[in-house]
Amino acid sequence: MGILRNQSTKKTVIVLLLLLFLVVSMISFLSYRVATNRLKYESTSTHMALLSQIDNKMELVLQEINKESIDILGNEDVKRFFDDNLNDQESLDNTYRLNNYFARFVNAGEYVYSVDLYSYVRKRFFSGTPLNDGHITKDDDWIRPFEKFDGYSSWLPTRKLLLNESNFPIYRNVVTLVRSYPLIHSPGYRRGAVAVNIKEDALYRLLTDANNRSLGSLYLLDSNGHVVSSADKKLVGQDMHQSDIMAKVLQGEREGRFQATFEHVPSSVFYVTSAYTGWKIVNIVPDVQLDQPLITVRNALLVIAVILFAVAGLMTVLVGRWTFKPLNRLIANLSKKMKAHPLYAVSDWDTGNEFTNFENMVQHILSDSERLQMQIKVSKPIMKWRLLMELLTDYHAINRSVSQYMEMVGVQLYRNRFIVMSVEFDRKSEIASSRDLHLYAYGLCNVAEELINAESKGAAIEWEDGQCAIILSFDDDDSEEHSLYAMAVADMLKNYIQGHFKKTVTIGIGPEVYRMEDIHLSHKQSMETLKYKLVMGPNAIITADDLPDYSAGEFHRLFAFTDNMIDSIKVLDEEKLRQQVREWFDSLASSNVRPDIIKQLVVQLLMKAAVVASDIGVLREDLAPAQEVNETLEQYESLEQIADFVTSILADFIDRIRTRRHNREKNEAIEKIMRYIQKNYMSHEMSLSYLSSQFHISVSHLSKMFKDYTGGNFIDYLMEIRIEKAKEMLAGGNGKIRDIAESVGYNNVNSFTRIFKKITGLTPSEYREREWDKEEEREDRVL
Repeated sequence: MGILRNQSTKKTVIVLLLLLFLVVSMISFLSYRVATNRLKYESTSTHMALLSQIDNKMELVLQEINKESIDILGNEDVKRFFDDNLNDQESLDNTYRLNNYFARFVNAGEYVYSVDLYSYVRKRFFSGTPLNDGHITKDDDWIRPFEKFDGYSSWLPTRKLLLNESNFPIYRNVVTLVRSYPLIHSPGYRRGAVAVNIKEDALYRLLTDANNRSLGSLYLLDSNGHVVSSADKKLVGQDMHQSDIMAKVLQGEREGRFQATFEHVPSSVFYVTSAYTGWKIVNIVPDVQLDQPLITVRNALLVIAVILFAVAGLMTVLVGRWTFKPLNRLIANLSKKMKAHPLYAVSDWDTGNEFTNFENMVQHILSDSERLQMQIKVSKPIMKWRLLMELLTDYHAINRSVSQYMEMVGVQLYRNRFIVMSVEFDRKSEIASSRDLHLYAYGLCNVAEELINAESKGAAIEWEDGQCAIILSFDDDDSEEHSLYAMAVADMLKNYIQGHFKKTVTIGIGPEVYRMEDIHLSHKQSMETLKYKLVMGPNAIITADDLPDYSAGEFHRLFAFTDNMIDSIKVLDEEKLRQQVREWFDSLASSNVRPDIIKQLVVQLLMKAAVVASDIGVLREDLAPAQEVNETLEQYESLEQIADFVTSILADFIDRIRTRRHNREKNEAIEKIMRYIQKNYMSHEMSLSYLSSQFHISVSHLSKMFKDYTGGNFIDYLMEIRIEKAKEMLAGGNGKIRDIAESVGYNNVNSFTRIFKKITGLTPSEYREREWDKEEEREDRVL
């Protein structure tokens, strides 16, 4: 360190050390800021993504349980429990089969704890134990409210099921799905209900199976603010509106994040809302836990800064030592070191001329530089693709050196105004292989760049198989001229591809953006417009201005058109149905309906038609599942293909309905019996046994014939006829209710009143008053 004895050297070294300390400090600070901002963003995104994954997993499980509840109602023994009047022995046999069925059902999965049945008609309850007539425990208090529930299924808040009735009762938390029987019968007409009890602890495991120990506190809330599931079982079933955090979650958007103090600790609250159940998954993470990666990064950067400063100080001393030596000694020392280095050693090293040796060393360096330039040239296409991909996705780090990078890879763009076009080859399935498709896309990008760079600046890359992204840039402020230029380039490109490649392409043009950071927004919009190929057809140019401002009212208006198609299915008019389908799709095309809305409308039409076919008697397994319909629709590229697909499905429904009705119409005997019932419905002797003796048909065979023809049972049919006659008498006169009951076949007026209210929702007196009021209103309007 003898060099530091000189005062000027000391000052120089000190100044260099201060400058290096400042540089290292600034680099460390900027690195910390960049790293922490990115980590905070990724941490927040990761937590929201984890909650979305949990929501998707829970939704799949609940949808499967919902499907299984529908399958339960299709079981013959379950139907017999709701519908048939069984004697004691038949009832015991049915109970035994139900016990076995539900035992297998519960043991087959890990989520369902038990299944309960209740018949509103027979006032009977089943829960895996002998039947209970009218005896409903506190655990089963869902039965009465659901009888009048305006819907077909309901998710109950988490409740406790009593496992034993000893002095030390044991309870189990369950989440219950209640579904009506039959599936689409409204209040007053449903015969019973099934309740599927789901284990709350198994449901909670869905929240914690993310293999991530830093999730914090997790809560599952229903739409009314009650805790469905939580690690703290004392909170299960509690109303959380009193909690400031949970109240803010319940009043917030469908998903979001905010800061709050939880248990006296500053925390971050993340939440998402399930689109299927409306439940909210809430994750509360302490800020200390959330910021742990930031602390680690900070400490690492401090260590690196100290090391860099130490190395920089040492290098400063060494450079200063070399700098203040005579120039020839510097060259001699460098030459000596270069000669010793194996990379730059030469056989004819001149030991007497250090400058010659130094020149040889420089020649080696230049040769290495040429090889490096060659490598860069070979790597340019990959570098160009990577740079443009970042611009087209979500480019955050626009800095001063981006222009340098663009020039290095041969990309020329102005910096202010940009338009992105997305190009896709039509009928890609007709192209022989993915390699050929890639070659077509490569050629398209080259042609696009030549067309653009002839008058402006731009770039193009292959986005994915059969799709290319093209960036146009401008250096003036004439937005209207820019749009016209983009349309002209798109038209020339389309014609060139059709003329030289013998292929057609569809081009989507995004809106103009004014910053390089917003290029991805124009690209995203161009991809959205490209989807409208389904409506406008292939070989088209679609701009953002072509997209309609679609509203929910327009959706309902277009969906209302399907009622006429459903009517044609019911009357088996296939020709009229085909005409209606064509007119409907013409209306969709003329209205420029979004492709996703079209697919949604088609799925709802087919599901609506499937319900009609199922109600008429077509077997459910003969109808196309919604999942298969969605997968099929994704394969089509034009409305014409979708229209043909819809027509074929609906025509198949008509064929199946026609076959079903034809089989029914063959049964003349049951028609004769039904006419007899309509004529003698008021007879007190009217029953299956009585009809069996009158027509010499066994009771069991007569019951089966009746169900096959009408889709229901004899008792319901007889009750409907009697009640309809009673309604006519009540509305048309002022006779006594007892007399009316006897005239339609009921000796017991209480039984008549109970059955009348069950079917109509009103007592006979209430019904008469309502009909009289309606008649008075009609007379007032006439006057």
